[in-house]
Order: sequence, then structure tokens, then C-alpha cells
Amino acid sequence: MRWVPITGGETSIRETIARIDRTGGRGVVVDGQDRPARAVLSERLRTAIFEGATPDAPVSSVVDGTAESGVESESNTDAGLEGLTDGTTSERPGAAGTERASESNARAVETVLVVGGAGYIGSVLCRRLLEDGFAVRVLDPLMYGNSGIAALEGRDRFTLYRGDARSVGDVLEAIEGVDAVVHLGGIVGDPATALDPRKTLEYNLHSTQLLASICKYHGLNRFLFASTCSVYGRTDNETGRCAEDGPLNPVSLYARAKIQSERVLRDLADERFAPTILRMATVYGHSPRMRFDLVGNVLPAKAHEKGVVPVFGGDQYRPNVHVEDVARAYRDCLTASFEDVAGETFNVGSNEQNYRIDELATVVADAFPDASIEYHDDRTDERSYRVEFEKLRSRLGFEPTRTIRDHCLELRAAFEADAFEATTATRYSNCATLESAPSYEETDRVIETDEASVREVRDESTPIEAEIGDQRSGGTR
Repeated sequence: MRWVPITGGETSIRETIARIDRTGGRGVVVDGQDRPARAVLSERLRTAIFEGATPDAPVSSVVDGTAESGVESESNTDAGLEGLTDGTTSERPGAAGTERASESNARAVETVLVVGGAGYIGSVLCRRLLEDGFAVRVLDPLMYGNSGIAALEGRDRFTLYRGDARSVGDVLEAIEGVDAVVHLGGIVGDPATALDPRKTLEYNLHSTQLLASICKYHGLNRFLFASTCSVYGRTDNETGRCAEDGPLNPVSLYARAKIQSERVLRDLADERFAPTILRMATVYGHSPRMRFDLVGNVLPAKAHEKGVVPVFGGDQYRPNVHVEDVARAYRDCLTASFEDVAGETFNVGSNEQNYRIDELATVVADAFPDASIEYHDDRTDERSYRVEFEKLRSRLGFEPTRTIRDHCLELRAAFEADAFEATTATRYSNCATLESAPSYEETDRVIETDEASVREVRDESTPIEAEIGDQRSGGTR
């Protein structure tokens, strides 16, 4: 248990909660100056807000029982601690808070904040939501440039906040007036996350805790979190497909950080805040912020440019899903009955697209007749998992409509029309972009450099799987 000291009681309730969230604490000790110090739980402060207390009111108004909500004061420090554990508190919302939550749950979603909306999945999702009549806000540091959303700027119902989910101020500005939050942000891919583990934890774990805590504080119950099927890691494929309630076996920092983020969200969950977790299969397909460091995109690129589809190992299983279908899954969760998705975890994909790598290579080669499959005995990625997707289908009627073959034929037409510059350009790879930049906050120097530098070709002797890493994509990517 960590208690955050506050000097005096004039600090606002808003700032007090922010301090607690930044330090990972559970409550605050208020120094009463001329009276004994008093303790109040973080949950009590949030309940006061839900019951009508003004966020800018001094925290002492809650402790002293003089807040607009009429919250009773803590009788003593022990009363505030009683029944508290690392994951739960004894404090529960009053009737007013529950009623407020019910009203929020029933309200139709009109404005959606997409954190990481300029990324590979985010830029597709934003277009889907706009087409379906939603107002869309994006919070994104534009780590990989603005190509994903440049065409949307200036459109009605679209707003870009260039900012960072690690910043309390940026998050508070972006969530004002929204009805739902989709969190796609973070550093994606095993190679990219391995470059700087400390930064990975900042962007992928700590920012999730901060963002979710603020959303809970503001009563934003519709919170969708982008996780990955890579949390299943390496499994015995003879045991069948991995379901949402099955064991997890992560083999990378990226997957472990996603698991920890999922746990953070479950710890925060209650009747007023019930996040939905979407574990995505390997994503492929065309996006305004295109990536060629994903197996479903890079194999067709190799087939077109080199006439070879390289396979390392080949018997590893991967689930696959098109980025357009992923966007539909998020849309369906936003429009579904709150009770159908609240607190749920869904695998996103289809049973039919659980492919072995060598099977995937065969589909690619069939779409590029001039290409041949090149097998290598050495394997650079030991992950292998088949995934069960029935839960999302039965709960929301979700069925992917796009296939790997459809995608390969579309890419072949795009390549033949010279729709892309060299697919090995730095900007198409998360890892290459971060590795080339002076810092994660200065990727502009890579993105905005002249074309000769941006078209820097990566080492072709490096096996494909070594660069692909994790295939879930989205967010600030």
C-alpha cells in the first residue's frame, strides 16, 4: 500500500487524484496543519466526483465532509484502511454514483477518442468511424509521421490532438466531452520494444495505467484496449486453440507488457468502469500508415520485389486478420450493448485464418505466380499458437470478410501500379524508424528527411521473422 502525502488540504480533488495515479498509490494523507493528518482513499475521491463534487474543490472538502456531494468524512485513518488489499478497496459507490454510471452506460456513443489514431490500425479505424457517423478525436504523438491521418485533417467531426498518453494534461484535454476511448497507443513489435525496455514500459504499460485511471475518474465506461494474441506465446498445438480464459505463455517484453496492462485494467474495473480487451490476431492489409514489417505484408512484398517467399521453420502457427476487419470489430464493440462487452476479453480474428507459416507462404506464392517459396531450416521465432475466435462471433456476430488471398491480389495490383516506394524504406518499419531516430521524441528527423535517406535499405541478409517480431499492430505506429 502506498499513501501519497499532500501538504495542506487546498490541493484540488483533480490534482490529488492525478498525484495518486502518477505514483501508483491507493490513497492520500492530508496534512491538516492545526489538526491531525487524515487519510482518504482514491476510491472515495472518485466517488465524490461521481456524486457531484466539483473536481476543482479542495481535497479537504471531501475529507471534512463539506463537499457539494455531501460525502461523509473518514472517522479515522484506520477506517480508511479497513478491508483494503492491493487490488480492491472496501469503498463502494453510493446510489447516486451507481445511477450516474447506469446513465453513462446507456448513452449512445457519439464522440470517440482514438489514442494512437494516426497508426496502422488507428488510421483505418478513424475512417470507419467517420463513415459510420461518429465524431472522432485522435491523440497521437505522430511518432511515425502524419501520413495516416493527413487526409482527414480539416474534415467535419475530426480533431487531432498531437500529444502523448503519458501526459496528464494531454489526456485531460483530449477526453473532454468524449463518450468512449479506444486505446491503440504504444510501441509495437518485438524488435521495436526490445530497443529500449524502459521506454517500452513507459509507452505500453505506464501510459495505459494513467489513461485508464483518468477515464475512470471522468466516468468514461466505454474503454477499448488493444492487446494481442501474442500473449499466448508458444503453445502445444496438439492441445487445440487458445481461448480467452486459457493459459498465457508470453515470450517477449511486448507480450508481457500487454499482459500487465490487461491486469492493470482488471484491477481498475468496477461497476462504473469495465474496460473491453481485444486481443488481435496477426494483422495484415493496406493502411494509410502502411507497414512492411508485418508477416502478412512483407511476404507479398518479397514475392513481388525478389521473386522469393522466404520461410524460416514453417510449422509455426499464426492467426491472421485483415486491418479492415479489425476496425469493424472495434466499431462493433462501441455500438454493442454495454452489458455484452463490459469487462470482457475477445480474441479478434477467425478460426479459418489460423495458418502455419508454410501454409501462409503457399497462399502468397499462389497470388504471385512468378515467385517461389524458399525454405530455411533455421527458425528465428519460436512462437506458435492457434487461437479460438468463437466468443466474439457468438457474442456480437462478428465475422471477418477479408482473406489473405484477397489481400495479396490487392497488394499485387498496388505494386504493379507503383503505389509504393521501396517497401524497405525506414518509414515502413517501426523498429527501423525508432532505431534511426536520435530519440523516441525526435522521430521527425527520420520521417521528414529527404527521400534518399528515407529509402535506406535494411540488411537483406536478416531473416524476415527477425524483423517481423510481433504482428499485432496499431496505435502510434
